[in-house]
Amino acid sequence: MTKKLSTSEVGNFCATLPDFAAEREAFLKCKRTPRDLLEDCIARIEAAENTVQAFAHLDLDGARSAADRSTERYRAGTPLSPIDGMPIGVKDIIDTRDMPTQMNNAFFKGHTPRTDAACVQATHAGGGIVLGKTVTTEFAIGRSGPTVNPHNPKHTPGGSSSGAGAGTAAGMFCAGFGTQTQGSIVRPASFNGVVGFKPTLGAISTDGVHPLSRSHDHLGVLGQSVDTVWALTRWVGEIAPSQDSDGIGGSADGVLGPRHPTRLAVPRTAGFDELDDASRATFDEKLDAFRNSGITVIESDDDPFLADVTARLDRVVDISIRMVAFDMRWPFRSYLKAAPEHMGPRLHDLVELGNKVSLDEYRMIRAERADLRCRIQELGRSYDAVALPAASGPAPEGFEYTGARTFLLYWSFLGFPAVSLPLMQVRSMPFGLQLAGFGGQDHALMQIAKQLCAEFG
Repeated sequence: MTKKLSTSEVGNFCATLPDFAAEREAFLKCKRTPRDLLEDCIARIEAAENTVQAFAHLDLDGARSAADRSTERYRAGTPLSPIDGMPIGVKDIIDTRDMPTQMNNAFFKGHTPRTDAACVQATHAGGGIVLGKTVTTEFAIGRSGPTVNPHNPKHTPGGSSSGAGAGTAAGMFCAGFGTQTQGSIVRPASFNGVVGFKPTLGAISTDGVHPLSRSHDHLGVLGQSVDTVWALTRWVGEIAPSQDSDGIGGSADGVLGPRHPTRLAVPRTAGFDELDDASRATFDEKLDAFRNSGITVIESDDDPFLADVTARLDRVVDISIRMVAFDMRWPFRSYLKAAPEHMGPRLHDLVELGNKVSLDEYRMIRAERADLRCRIQELGRSYDAVALPAASGPAPEGFEYTGARTFLLYWSFLGFPAVSLPLMQVRSMPFGLQLAGFGGQDHALMQIAKQLCAEFG
């Protein structure tokens, strides 16, 4: 991996990607093997990783051994699960006992946990193939890592699940675990032109995932198709749910059936002011395409209840970060005390902000969130889902700024499911459509996502 590819060469890797659902059919018919798929992924890594820099750590030997075991199971007709043989990347804030977990921070350089996170254990139990650890921004909220956008290496891949988004887009693996506290799954999925799914808060255990905000932290998946993302999410959600989770729904075989929506809500929040003319026009054109297909699309001006919800969503931008900062005081106060020089400016700023948020204010924000959740659930009586941009436009050029969070904060704050679908382009760069659902309705949301990708992708 010594050559750096040109912009067009790297972009070519995003043109045709292996879809695990199709690959698995070939495994079952003994026309292909998991080792074949893995070697295809490794070839892409060897060609593009020096440019894309999606990985913080690679374990190709371990991946090949796991692929060979998976190949033997398919030949014997005994695959372990719907994810058996799936090449997977693991975000580098998620514990792995056989690989370092370094959080893109010098304080954790060389740190190797003694146990795997719950999602990693579930992956191994299902025969998934862990290729390595993918780059994250610092502690999933601070300084950017070295990863670039494979569609154009001059542009950010988005954060904080930078390596998961870029590596998936370049075909280095079929899916990657990401986390989202404010926008860290949906935004990189949008920027890199892949599917990114943030399930309902608590649907999947975050045991072994470095915490940022107990009120906002979601574990989810970025992948090359809705089917692939669902297969991994559903498996892990059943094997490693949170203690109070009712599971993620769907059939045990991981097969996702499509569902045609009849009514979509579009809350025209203040976030739309962040869109440039081309991005706004592209989003509106997609809404027109939905309407032309028979879907009723209702906007804030046409529904008083939706207008009220829209105004309340605009409040989220100011209060979400205060809630996150309050939660971050521990363990980040301890980190700043132990090694202040290793902590980036944003971490210092957020801990300082958290120190200014009183417990009474935190309780008031929680109460406001509870009220908004009830109103959004009521919205679900009239609509199948909510449609929003998945970012404030395509990926910006440069790497200091990983993109605005506004459109992503709403459903992160609520803790309800959301998915970015690669249905739009602006200036030859991906721009995702965000489909947002209602609490506990993960399966229904992904059924709609599958239908929209099939019909409008």
